[in-house]
Amino acid sequence: MLRKKCLHRFGLDYQIDPSGPLTGPRTFMERRYGVTDKTEAAANGYHLGDRDPRTHPPHPPKLSAEEQQVLTGHSQEKAGEGDTALRVNGVTVPPGGCYNEAKKELVGSGNLGSSDVARQANVRTFTASRSVSQVKQAFEAWSSCMKGKGYSYPDPLAAISDRRFQGNSPTRLERQVATADVACKQQVNLIGTWFTVETSLQKELIARQRADFDAALKAKKKQLAKAKSVLRDQ
Repeated sequence: MLRKKCLHRFGLDYQIDPSGPLTGPRTFMERRYGVTDKTEAAANGYHLGDRDPRTHPPHPPKLSAEEQQVLTGHSQEKAGEGDTALRVNGVTVPPGGCYNEAKKELVGSGNLGSSDVARQANVRTFTASRSVSQVKQAFEAWSSCMKGKGYSYPDPLAAISDRRFQGNSPTRLERQVATADVACKQQVNLIGTWFTVETSLQKELIARQRADFDAALKAKKKQLAKAKSVLRDQ
């Protein structure tokens, strides 16, 4: 909406294209530890069914040259001309275009969406959890269970990454492996163990960086409040 409002200043009637079908996991946690639902595993293997991005290629919006210039602040014609201000329909394009103007209105100089500290924590605790003894033991128990079903993988991430399972649609073998994967996770309580360990690591990290996380939470709330205000004013 902010981008559309910005483009209107340049006499451009920007029509936002439909975003298309939603793809990817429904939540951040849905596939954090791999597939966990036996019904989905039996139907889709390690794929995401009708939400799998491999079956829905991106459809970037079709923009005119003027819309592209105003949105991004870049012009092919002015490439290499230094800091010459870009003007469209007699109006000066803001630095970074309407994309950047909308972002600044929402978050100022901060990040749009998750903060750096949250993104870094998300990766750090997941990676660290895989080296904790309880999780490693759960992996070993899971791997032993999988071998009993005829499949050899050291951990669930190796099964997901099997190059045979990277096509646009799941194979019969993939569905069989994924179904065994879920059954073995349940048998050895891998998800419960992994989640408990990572939660503990996250709590420790938050305690060590309390000020950083408090600031990130404050910025997030401010961003959401601003977005709510923008929507209300439309």
